[in-house]
Amino acid sequence: MKIGLQLTQNQEKYSTLTSILKSKLDKKNGITFLQIGNDDELKTKIDSLDILVAYKINENIFSHSSKTLKWVHLGSAGIEQSLFPEILKSKTIITNASGIHAGPVSEFVMGMILYFSKQFLGCEKFKSNQKWAQWELARKTIQLKNKTIGIIGFGEIGKSIAQKAKAFDMKVIATRRLQKKIENKKIVDELIPLSELTYLLKNSDYIVVACPLTPLTNGMISKAELGKMKSSAFIINIARGAIIDESALIHALKENKIAGAGLDVFENEPLDKDNPLFELDNVFLSPHISGNFPEYQHDVVVQFAENLNRYLSGKILKNRVCKKRLY
Repeated sequence: MKIGLQLTQNQEKYSTLTSILKSKLDKKNGITFLQIGNDDELKTKIDSLDILVAYKINENIFSHSSKTLKWVHLGSAGIEQSLFPEILKSKTIITNASGIHAGPVSEFVMGMILYFSKQFLGCEKFKSNQKWAQWELARKTIQLKNKTIGIIGFGEIGKSIAQKAKAFDMKVIATRRLQKKIENKKIVDELIPLSELTYLLKNSDYIVVACPLTPLTNGMISKAELGKMKSSAFIINIARGAIIDESALIHALKENKIAGAGLDVFENEPLDKDNPLFELDNVFLSPHISGNFPEYQHDVVVQFAENLNRYLSGKILKNRVCKKRLY
């Protein structure tokens, strides 16, 4: 069995990663690992691979694969760019790194919520202008206890956000695509169907977009949805920029239709330097970093190793991507 690893071009790092991977395997005999440095190299080797581990794959390269390629593991959670027609029609299994980002992303979300609620921007301005605005800032601070967070997308990231929000004594409303009825769970006060999105929008003080980008969610938060939010509410997007209509969001922010937005992702990345978002005080911006952390590659290979053990034992793989739902 040949397994191609397109995770790093650095030979020393590759050796470290493969060493970690091998240490986690229950069976090592008959497995050959191949380092793949770039797409050009992958194009020449993919027809001999049984399994490929990469961050993404494009249609041109996949067209050079053969029927021996049984499984592609993508080392990221958002994989919409790798779900092209040919791979969806094929018998190749696709898995992703769902869950690996849950901890850091949920921490980042709570950081953005605290940034807005505790007036961190005002505190930074105090540091630069030395103006003692104690009561002006104090009047604007928000206590999170009993505030409602609405989570759109209740996968691993959504669940982790809910757990942390509960630690702040917040009420949690969440929605997910396959939810059929309203339920109450340990970390969710109301788990609701996606058809009840309006309820979430109208009743949340903080709204977090944590769902995958699919044809169903593309542009899901438009002018109409933003108009259903409280004027005191904040929206946070750590999923994909295209889920929110950016021009409609900018208009809502400029007109104070909503209180603010925390954005880690954008319709076009890198974000254009002339984008109006840079000029708005009620916006927190970060350059798509909420899911990154120094141990990322280590965790990718550990997660893959666990799934490879399942594959070699004939068990059902975790994080298998549904080729109909596209996540």
